[in-house]
Amino acid sequence: MNALLAALAAVFAASLALGGPPRFLPPWTALFLVSGAMLLRGWLEARRAGRSSLESRPDSALFWLCLTLYLASFRWHGGDDIPNSMLPFQLWRHGTLSFDDVRAWATAPGMQDLIHVTRGRLLSTYPVAPGVLAAPLYAIPSLAGTPATDTFLHNLAKISGALITAASVVVFRRAAARLASPRWALDCALLYGLASYAFSVSSQALYSHAPAAFGVALGLLGLLSEGDGMSALAGFGFALAWASREDSLVFLAAAGVYLLLHRRERLPAFAFGAALPVALNLAYWHHYTGTFRPPYYDLQAGLFATPDLGALAGMLVSPSRGMLFFFPAAAFGVWGAVRAVRRGAWWAFYFAGACAATWLAFGMRSTWTAGNTFGDRYFAVVCMVLALFAAELESPVRASAALRAAWSGLFAYGVLLHGLGAAFQWPDFNATIVAQEAGVWKPGMFPLLHDFVDGGPIGATPMPWRIPYGLLLMALIAIPAWRWSRRRLAAD
Repeated sequence: MNALLAALAAVFAASLALGGPPRFLPPWTALFLVSGAMLLRGWLEARRAGRSSLESRPDSALFWLCLTLYLASFRWHGGDDIPNSMLPFQLWRHGTLSFDDVRAWATAPGMQDLIHVTRGRLLSTYPVAPGVLAAPLYAIPSLAGTPATDTFLHNLAKISGALITAASVVVFRRAAARLASPRWALDCALLYGLASYAFSVSSQALYSHAPAAFGVALGLLGLLSEGDGMSALAGFGFALAWASREDSLVFLAAAGVYLLLHRRERLPAFAFGAALPVALNLAYWHHYTGTFRPPYYDLQAGLFATPDLGALAGMLVSPSRGMLFFFPAAAFGVWGAVRAVRRGAWWAFYFAGACAATWLAFGMRSTWTAGNTFGDRYFAVVCMVLALFAAELESPVRASAALRAAWSGLFAYGVLLHGLGAAFQWPDFNATIVAQEAGVWKPGMFPLLHDFVDGGPIGATPMPWRIPYGLLLMALIAIPAWRWSRRRLAAD
């Protein structure tokens, strides 16, 4: 098995050096083979020892399981991530965070919303932290002089998002283990990693959602642990999340307020940990703009106005964007947050407030429908925090057959929905913001219904055969997920 893994790793390295098709295997396919082989090896070793790989080596098994499933869609769901998919090449080859050296690429038709001119420099209209985090993956193609074709960039972006998201699931599990037994912490991690936007969005491209979730997971792990080192880790994680997505400031603020009011002795180490991401991000802003504001400040600030009640309602209950449809397991998260606060875990109070603040903030944004999206990807980190709150529910869920059934049902539903989101083209993927907003309340835009409409992902299959075909595909995902979760809970 070790020889096979070494050979597959060499194939992956060659795919990076040669740029994938037409000269070689696509990098995401090569990494899928490595990941699948690692998952298989762990399972075989655990089986020979009479154990479960998820229980005996949870971090390793969880990482390779999530990574394998994330890569299994063999498609790129990006758009906004295009600047960050090129940025690591700029760092390795030119030592810059601008796109001046690839001007023809940066000014091509369709790039005007992704890259703009600031003080004569071509800069991303999004945070650059995701591209910086992805830079190690680009070392081989950068040093090999591999051409940055669109297909190759899409492969690298998909792989980067998948790796960062899978890492966030592992860190999340460790944070959840501070609140519950290792077994229940693993169940909560599976809920986050496979039944939320981690599967359908964060892992499918180099969006800022994966680095933000990774940072918040690191922050929560540090916050829920003791010691100066863990306090510094908390500061670093939440600051990294803010550098990756400015709206993650609400989670950094929640942690800061909690420590200020309840654990003030931890603040110096927290601030020390936060200093590096904050200083580097501010340095980037100041170097390229001459101010301590992001290059895209004017563009982004102009998108906010007064709260829109229709947007606030749409983000919760509409069939195309609503939390109720895309992460109904949030009900467990809300219940867990209430239980945590009642037992005096004040950190949960502030982080529940941060989740609410995210909802209110995007309810003030004219582009609240999130553009090219699956559901409302702005809630990607919120869903992770809600899954962590669910760690508080171990005792009541284990004690109730009805709650165990509900947990498994919602887990299977989430895996089905977000698995299809990873595998199929998203509804309204090429619609304008105006058109998307007009379709927010249309039931046919809900993915599980949209799969069956003409023009949907399986629309090439004629009626009436499309219906049994689609139901079969869904059953092949939902039933194994449900049975797996039921078996895990029954074993308790």
